[in-house]
Amino acid sequence: MKKVKLIFMFFLGVLSFLSSNPIDDSPLTKFSELVFDNNNNWTMELLFPFGYSPSLTDSIVFKVSNTEAKLSVRYQLGTFICVISSDSLSIPLEINRNGDKIKIYTYSYNSNMVREDSLIFGNYPDALVGSPTAGYSTISRIFGYIDCLSKNSSLGVINDTTGLSATLKGHIYDMYNNPVTQVKSPYYFMLETQLTVYSDGRYTTQIFRRFPTVVKDHLSAFVPNIQALRDTTAIEPFELNDIHPDTVVVQDIHLKSNKYVVTSIEGNEPLRSEEFTLINYPNPFNLSTNFFVKIPDRMNGKAATINIYDANGQLVRVITVNESTTVSWDGRDKNSCIMPSGIYYYQLNIEKQMMKSGSMILLK
Repeated sequence: MKKVKLIFMFFLGVLSFLSSNPIDDSPLTKFSELVFDNNNNWTMELLFPFGYSPSLTDSIVFKVSNTEAKLSVRYQLGTFICVISSDSLSIPLEINRNGDKIKIYTYSYNSNMVREDSLIFGNYPDALVGSPTAGYSTISRIFGYIDCLSKNSSLGVINDTTGLSATLKGHIYDMYNNPVTQVKSPYYFMLETQLTVYSDGRYTTQIFRRFPTVVKDHLSAFVPNIQALRDTTAIEPFELNDIHPDTVVVQDIHLKSNKYVVTSIEGNEPLRSEEFTLINYPNPFNLSTNFFVKIPDRMNGKAATINIYDANGQLVRVITVNESTTVSWDGRDKNSCIMPSGIYYYQLNIEKQMMKSGSMILLK
C-alpha cells in the first residue's frame, strides 16, 4: 500500500510544506499516521519533511490534554520517517481513541522558533476526521494535509493513496445550471483533491473516508504557489455517506457563483425562443386566463413581461413575470376597464425582446 522511495518522500515533504514552512535552520516534525491495537495502545508515524538533523533539533514535545512528554529517541542525520509509541517518550502519554487533540512541537538549537503540527480527530471539537474504530483502525495523512481513516496501517514507509481513496465523479454546473467547461486560469478547484474538469461539464476527483458521513458545501479555488490568492466558492450542499476505498461515487456539483468558471452558455449568448415555455389556459376564457411561464436560469433577474394586445394591435395590458411562475389576466386593461369579447394576442418579452407569442379568445 505504500512505497519506500527516499527521493519521492523528500519531494512530497517539500511540496506539501514549503508554502507554510520556509526552509531555514528550524527543524520540523509532522504527523503522518496513528494506529491503535485491540488494547487501545497506540503507535504513531512521524515525518521529517526536510530530514532529521541532530545538530539542529533540540527536542520534540508531544502534548495531549494537559500532559506533555518529550521524545526520548534521537535519529540519524537525514532520517525522513520514524515510528514511535508511548515507550518512546519521557513519560507515558495516553491518547483517547474516541477523540483527542495531539500537538507536536519541534524546538531548535539555533533559534527561538518553535515549529508546530497537530492532529484533531473523533469527537474532539473541530475534528476533521473520525475516530479510528473497528474496521478503520488507522488515521493516515495524505498529501501532507488530508487526514483520513484507513483499514490497513503502513507504519515506517511514506503514505500514498493506493487503497485509500474513492473516485467522486459527475457533472459540475454553474449558478444558472449550465455545464462548467473550464476553471478560469490560473485557478483550479479542490474538494479534497484537485478536480479534473472536462470540456463537456464532467469532473473527477479523489475522496477519502474522513467521517462515516460528511457534508460538502464549498470548493477551494487555488492558484499554484500563491497563498494570498486562495479562496472558497460555495456549492449546493451534498452529503457523502460511508465512503469506501476503491469505489466510485456519482455526485453532481452545483456552484452558487460563477466567479472562477467558464461555462458552455455565456451570459451574452443570444436568446433562443426554444429555451422558454409559455402556456395559456383556459382558452377561450370568460372571467380570467392564466399564463404558465418558464424562463431559463441564466435569465433570472432579467426584466420579463407578458404584453397583451387587442385585435387592432393596441397594447392593452402589461403583466410582470417573476422568473418561472404562473400569472393571470383578468380581462381588464391598464385602467381596470373590462375588455369586450374578441381575439387578443399575447407576447412574452425578455429585456424588451419578444421570445414567445400566441392568441386567445375572450368570451362574455
